[in-house]
Amino acid sequence: MSIKVEYIDHMGDDLMVANTARVSFSKTSNKFSYRKDSPKGSDEGIIDYLARENHWTPFGHPQIQFRIKAPVPIRTQCFKSKVGFVENEESRRYITTTPELFVPEEFRAAPKGNKKQGSDGVHEASDHWKKVYRINCNTAVKTYKMMIDDGVAPEQARFVLPQGVHVNWIWTGSLAAYARFCGLRKDSHAQQEVKIVADLIDEEITKLFPVCWKYLMARN
Repeated sequence: MSIKVEYIDHMGDDLMVANTARVSFSKTSNKFSYRKDSPKGSDEGIIDYLARENHWTPFGHPQIQFRIKAPVPIRTQCFKSKVGFVENEESRRYITTTPELFVPEEFRAAPKGNKKQGSDGVHEASDHWKKVYRINCNTAVKTYKMMIDDGVAPEQARFVLPQGVHVNWIWTGSLAAYARFCGLRKDSHAQQEVKIVADLIDEEITKLFPVCWKYLMARN
């Protein structure tokens, strides 16, 4: 099963960001202006300046909410981004449905040298380890279901589940917070699986805040 990012809701738009900055001068605009139409004092120019000079607070006002599905370790990496975010995830203390297993397209080799993280291309025995991974993880999931069916408390039965099972959560954050997250997790040094999450978020926010996102991402 694949990693998913589903748009739920958002508050604000590009004009909101520009007007939030304009409050410093007790001014406001009713229609978004682009540089080509209004080269002096355009909303696009204001947003470019804000992003370029790292005046991040106007980008902190818009909010975006997603429902995300990813394996447990990727969820943990996402939750390391705290400022500007709030999250609520499903709890296996309360649900007993069969969890979905994430299966990577391939297993990567460990990095060469003294690197402590990352990977170094497809492992030569990737197909073999995918089979082993599936067998062991599916056995663990079946054991979990057997424990649930036998009346073991869900809050304890979940201990047997592998790290590779998916977890779902609702993630709400500011435009500024998502920009920081994507800047970190779209980097070439980020784990490929968390980069998938960042790429999907990137695609969605580009539709919602095209001007703001263009200039925020240009800083990374």
